[in-house]
Amino acid sequence: MKIYLIRHGEIPSNVLRTYNNKNEDLTENGISQAEALKHKIDDINYDIIIASPLTRAIHTAGIINIKNKEIITDTLERIRKVIDTNIFATIAMIKSVVPIMKKQGFGQIININSQSGVMCEPLFPIYNATKQSTYAFRKAIQDDLTRNNIKITDICPGLVQTYFYERANNALSEEIMVKGLTAEDVAKTVQYIFELPHEITIPSIEIRHIDNY
Repeated sequence: MKIYLIRHGEIPSNVLRTYNNKNEDLTENGISQAEALKHKIDDINYDIIIASPLTRAIHTAGIINIKNKEIITDTLERIRKVIDTNIFATIAMIKSVVPIMKKQGFGQIININSQSGVMCEPLFPIYNATKQSTYAFRKAIQDDLTRNNIKITDICPGLVQTYFYERANNALSEEIMVKGLTAEDVAKTVQYIFELPHEITIPSIEIRHIDNY
């Protein structure tokens, strides 16, 4: 099996060298780029095209699909993996440590959530849904944990300087990434929560770089 990776054509934010949450379509130049690519790959045999649900990706896929094959914009397997990682794994970990904390009479749980847990970004509906699910789960169990002297906190970072976007095939420019938090910034927030007196609890805390607005 061969897999060919293709990036979408130019979009307005590429021209402006900026980043936003808008589901942008291709520019005229982006359409021309996709058209040019179509003629370069017309001798390649393929069975399906898998594209992200973003307008620019679907538009690009439609242009290059010279053989009129099926275009899949997401897969149930991929969605299930995201749900298993972001929801099931979080809930399973919490349920694993709570009995230990109840037995010892105290505890502090910290869930590294995301800004997507408290706000909706239209470009990432599945990711948003999973992060908001764990945010809701924390709220649902907070009272019961508190009665057992256990604290739980959601830390919701904004943009962080990691390889997350590259792994999601949505790499951001260096100009944007420098406005993100560092891993050390998030670690300092975790330390701050741990060092609070036990009688003080912060259910949720949002953190961002001051330039990331």
